[in-house]
Amino acid sequence: MLIEVFGWKALDALQALSVGTEAVSVRRHDDSSDRFAYAVDGEQVTAFDPMIPAWRYGTDPDRLVELMRDVGFDPAYEPSVEDDEADENEEGSFDRPTVDGALMLAARLTGVILTPDVLDGPLLGADIADHWSQD
Repeated sequence: MLIEVFGWKALDALQALSVGTEAVSVRRHDDSSDRFAYAVDGEQVTAFDPMIPAWRYGTDPDRLVELMRDVGFDPAYEPSVEDDEADENEEGSFDRPTVDGALMLAARLTGVILTPDVLDGPLLGADIADHWSQD
């Protein structure tokens, strides 16, 4: 599990980080779209915005459809103005999974559950800056 605070490099490096293994990235962003991405052996297999799970891309965009359903995503869902107004509950949040569903999907794929103890404990670090760049 890779946690990057205030950055974008993990998303760009996902394919390189997955060479010889699997890697998952979940981005939660206040000013941009959120994103889930799954890569295997250097290939981005499946990626999507958790708010628009029908718009998947990658070399095998449908590979995780059953797991998506298991964590509460509707893989066919494309938002509309009417849907957004109907789904908003009294607290102003939505009933559809977003980043929480993406984190659950990541946990199902990796076996790693991000508990407060995990996040508050010692974290190993590394600079992934230009080590993977093809420039």
